[in-house]
Amino acid sequence: MVGHRTFVGALAAVLALTTGAAQAQPAPAPTPPMATPMPKMDGYLTKAEVPNVIQILPAPPAPGSLQAKFDEETYAKTRALAGGERYALAARDAVQYLQEFECPLGLKFADWPKPVVALMGRLARDASSVTNMAKDHFQRPRPFVAPNGPICTESDRASLMKQYSYPSGHATFSWTMALTLAEMVPDRATDILARSRAFGESRVVCGVHTVSDITEGRTNASSLVAVLHSKPEFRTDVEAAGKALRAALAAPHAAPDAGQCRIEADAEAHTPWANPTSTK
Repeated sequence: MVGHRTFVGALAAVLALTTGAAQAQPAPAPTPPMATPMPKMDGYLTKAEVPNVIQILPAPPAPGSLQAKFDEETYAKTRALAGGERYALAARDAVQYLQEFECPLGLKFADWPKPVVALMGRLARDASSVTNMAKDHFQRPRPFVAPNGPICTESDRASLMKQYSYPSGHATFSWTMALTLAEMVPDRATDILARSRAFGESRVVCGVHTVSDITEGRTNASSLVAVLHSKPEFRTDVEAAGKALRAALAAPHAAPDAGQCRIEADAEAHTPWANPTSTK
């Protein structure tokens, strides 16, 4: 196996914005990692400054442990969601990283100020660094590998088979963005954090991560953000991006799709393995 795929989709969206490409195009279908080299976008932390998450995170659940059994049972049970609304959201969340925050912000991604998008792009690099470190060390297989079970992004199967599971990179990046956005617009913090938690849960619904993967993805992100706050450049960028975002929210703008926001709100209110919604 190899280390996990970096946040190619998110970085592609960021680079499209920062080079003046159209923002409002629909997300592409899930694809393997891009073969074309992408322009380098540095994070805020040097290699020496990245927190040692190998020491911070607990080891993945041992085979046969209560948590490992719960992870396996949850994977099996959530396969029943295939074909339903929550499963479709999980497939969408697999490829649309930044758009997850449209509804909690009340602002379409196409209207996000460039400083906000550029900040998220740099955070993607740092989130990838801490995630690669942990995944390459713990080397936990994806939950669908052993049973060769279904996932919500079948076109990604071959790629994901070669990537480790613990902790979740999607959950790490999402929670990193959520904590930062919540700081920028604290009056929307509750909605932002709730959406990010549901976004992480989409990885379990999709079948490509376990509950413990996404839980420790949030720990991974929290460790990263704590260290990021030691960097003056990061704090300056957050302040500038926050000012731009608050101005965009105060200006006239189109609202996100109400139907999509309803689906996301239902996902936030119903964790499938804890209190599932009455419909799929």
